[in-house]
Amino acid sequence: MMKTDSELIAERLLKIIDERNLTINRVATLSDMGQSSVNAIFRGASASPKIVTLRKIARGLDMSLLELLDFPPYNEVEK
Repeated sequence: MMKTDSELIAERLLKIIDERNLTINRVATLSDMGQSSVNAIFRGASASPKIVTLRKIARGLDMSLLELLDFPPYNEVEK
């Protein structure tokens, strides 16, 4: 079964915070967002996180939105 965008983004974010030894709570603080909103995105429970929300999280992680979304399957051209 193919994963949803929300699940893919959640996996990507969890990988990043694991690599950086951060917590979801810390990301919420750095992103100036509510804990519950960030939790929903990290769980893949947010049906479709808005670009503005993803940009806030990316900024909190000191990355651009492009860097955040630069991973397979997003950076692969569909044939």
